[in-house]
Amino acid sequence: MKKFKTIWTIVFICTLILTLPAAVYADIGPKDELTVYVNHPPKELYYLDLLTQETSPYNNLSDEGERESLNSTMVDLLYSYANEGWKPALTEGTGVPMFGNLIGEPDGNRMVHEFGYFGVPDTYRIIIVTESGEITVSDTFTRKALQSSITFDYNSGKAVVPNIAYTYLLQFITTCIPTLIIEAILLLLFGFKLKENWKVFLFANIITQIALTIIIGSALIKSGPLSAYITQFPIEVAILAFESILYYKFLKGKTPKTRCIYGIVANLASWAIGFFLLSYQYELLIRLL
Repeated sequence: MKKFKTIWTIVFICTLILTLPAAVYADIGPKDELTVYVNHPPKELYYLDLLTQETSPYNNLSDEGERESLNSTMVDLLYSYANEGWKPALTEGTGVPMFGNLIGEPDGNRMVHEFGYFGVPDTYRIIIVTESGEITVSDTFTRKALQSSITFDYNSGKAVVPNIAYTYLLQFITTCIPTLIIEAILLLLFGFKLKENWKVFLFANIITQIALTIIIGSALIKSGPLSAYITQFPIEVAILAFESILYYKFLKGKTPKTRCIYGIVANLASWAIGFFLLSYQYELLIRLL
């Protein structure tokens, strides 16, 4: 009796978590962000901007006197590739707002330039112009995450972006391990023997966790927590149905009804944990990007 009280307590807590409103991320959540790290920066004054082919006359330099305080000759140099269709996103303006810093902030031996908000271009090039008139432009890159970074070496003109595969791997691990733990505990609470059922248990969870990483993980990395929360509901419902049917047919021990109930309870529990951890996962993942 005590065992079933524990099970239903877990079900109640999971249901409560899943019925609570998700954190409202619409305009207060993570926004597009690109951080540019410059190794071996110029020894003289320089401006760094993002070149884009999707500019519009939106004034990103809207603060009073901000544009007037810039070196007009250097600003003109930022338009050096305009005849090829590339214009400076922060200086020229984007269709929607974007914030940034042409001059950057020192961080040890490197400089850091942060560009953020909805106007950050998906496809871009880095352009650096110096007070003495030198112009350096990078290759073309496409952002693969809502918030990411790129490291540009001024001496070599080469840029490196973090390998996003590590981010997906971390997302899989941080989702899979808590799921295996909670569902294994519930398996034992329901009276199933792990020795007899570990193969079907692992198969069901590894397959579904891969699917979650591909679908929800992609939404989380590329679009942020809000998109992941929205995507999570239909995917988790499908997984709940899949695992419940799988356990109903292949788990050993107990009645078919108990196997099915276990599948439902276990998935509600892992779903609740995943729901709770999602925003924390995002904060962890963006550190790799």
